Parts: sequence; C-alpha cells; structure tokens
Amino acid sequence: MVTEGETVITLTNFDTRTVYIYYPSENMAIRATYEPVETALDETEGIEQYNPEIIGTEMLDGKECLVIQYYIEGATTKMWIWKEYGFAIRIEVRDYQGLTVVQYKNISFSDIDDSLFELPAGVEIFDIPGV
Repeated sequence: MVTEGETVITLTNFDTRTVYIYYPSENMAIRATYEPVETALDETEGIEQYNPEIIGTEMLDGKECLVIQYYIEGATTKMWIWKEYGFAIRIEVRDYQGLTVVQYKNISFSDIDDSLFELPAGVEIFDIPGV
C-alpha cells in the first residue's frame, strides 16, 4: 500500500503468526507476532444472524458484487460481496465515530512465487511486542 506517499509492504506468515511491515525506501522492517483476526472471507460468514438486507448489485473494480446492509450495536455495515468468490471486497461501517472503509484491490488467484513473501537480503528488522 501507499500511505502518506510512502510504499509500505505487509508480509504475513499465518503459520508462525508473524507479520512484517516493510519500508523499502528505508530498507527496514518491523516484525511482530499477532493473534489471528478475521479475513475478508470470515467477514461474510455468520452475517445471517443480523438480518442483512440485499440492496442490489453493483460493479466494483470490475467485479460483480451483491451489495448488502445490516445493523449491529449502533453500527451500520454495508458490504460488496464478490459474487464469483463469495467474499467481501469492500466494507463500510458507519458508527458514532464516523465512517470506516476497507477495500481489497488487485486480488489474484494465480500462483505466486514464494520469493515475493521474503524480505530482501540486508533489511534491518526491528521487533515489537505482539499486537
């Protein structure tokens, strides 16, 4: 991702529960362990209990999506669920703090070379406590 003009790459190893936040321009990375969190696919599981309303269909990033909306504890959640694969590619949550948007882009289901999940040689790694 690009944040405040700087490229930041996040590498996550689900087996070891380790995440690296890599800053290529600084040749450094932050390493932390973590507890598993919901994935995009997890987001769509179990929402039936919140009586989701189907708003319609919409093309998002070239993908046909089912758009749904539901309410949980003072928050309105709207999801764009990619019909072909059945998971949310955009999630908007509006609550008393405002609007939070998560959107997944450049999704690919092709094989990826393992080397893309390794930090380049010589990267300085800083450890932080688990998040």
